[in-house]
Amino acid sequence: MKNFEKYFLRAKELYETLHQCPELGFDLDKTVKIVKKELEDCEISYTEKYGKSSIVAELGKGEKCIAIRADMDALPIEEKSGLKFSSKNRGCMHACGHDSHTAILLAVSRYLKDNEDKLSTKVRLIFQPSEECAVSGAKMMVDNGVMDGVDSIICTHCDNGINVGEISLCSGEYMAACVPLTIVFYGKSAHATLPEHGVDAIDMANKAYCQLKRFVLENSNDNSYIWSVGKFSGGTAHNIICDKCEMNITFRFFNMDYAEFIGQNVKRICFEIAEEYGGKVDVDWKISTGPVINDNEIIEKIKQLAQGNGIVVKEVQKIMTSEDFGWYLQKVKGALFRFGTRNEEKGCTELIHNAGFKLDEEGMRSAIKIFCKYLINN
Repeated sequence: MKNFEKYFLRAKELYETLHQCPELGFDLDKTVKIVKKELEDCEISYTEKYGKSSIVAELGKGEKCIAIRADMDALPIEEKSGLKFSSKNRGCMHACGHDSHTAILLAVSRYLKDNEDKLSTKVRLIFQPSEECAVSGAKMMVDNGVMDGVDSIICTHCDNGINVGEISLCSGEYMAACVPLTIVFYGKSAHATLPEHGVDAIDMANKAYCQLKRFVLENSNDNSYIWSVGKFSGGTAHNIICDKCEMNITFRFFNMDYAEFIGQNVKRICFEIAEEYGGKVDVDWKISTGPVINDNEIIEKIKQLAQGNGIVVKEVQKIMTSEDFGWYLQKVKGALFRFGTRNEEKGCTELIHNAGFKLDEEGMRSAIKIFCKYLINN
């Protein structure tokens, strides 16, 4: 790539600037301002029509359109990385590396603008808010039409689990869909010695706990899944029949039909139990993101481009963590790959969502190179 170093150095500058002003969810005023200014400096027009703190630009021409997505938000963590450009926003930190993703896409945007005459396809540049929060920025943008006219989409994520100069790839099922499920049983309080005058919410929830866990297992049919009750809470005192008991459950999966079947039966089982006891129940079932299922052809092309440019490729297995990139893949084929940022000599070893997380910026080279080569050669 001609003059590659200038694009990489610009990515480093942007990364360090963004790292100092982490913001949460959809409240990304400073981040959005930086992104907009960089696009304007590159003479790239953009729109903000796809939702709060979203920015979308488009370059190139042709019948086909490829999208690239970068997430921009941070986490509510007090930074303890020791970096000279640490967060200036107390209690907030780019502990998941989204600042590097944004910097990479901005560097790629600049490169594509400088080489727009070589593009044989349209490229849509998607800067997304709120990947880390309960309300998905990806879903908002998809619902608002950001994927209209798009044929495929790619994105990347930093990874301190693999070394600088490496990327990891997984074909097919890669990251799980997620339902953060809340079930609340309502009974009737009474003195512990007069249980016939009350309706025990803990007893209802306990019965549901056992039945649901067994039902999900017995109907898994070789589907990969996680069913984990992270919170079970109810009662106020040892001598009062509990009138409210809450369960918070994470359900992870890949097969959307399987999830729909489970969801229908979770509601059925819970309502049957509540009716049996004479109580009530609320079931809050919503999918926070769909699964990331990587397109095999796209993964193979990324693999070939990486190996052809001296980047080590590590093929990995699917994982049960989630990423709201899955919402885009409900519309078109695509792929997510990870670029290595681990460097033990620089102390870049802590994994994401950790107050001590820091990445080796040199790792961004691999992602920038792959994106640019992929889009120019498509």
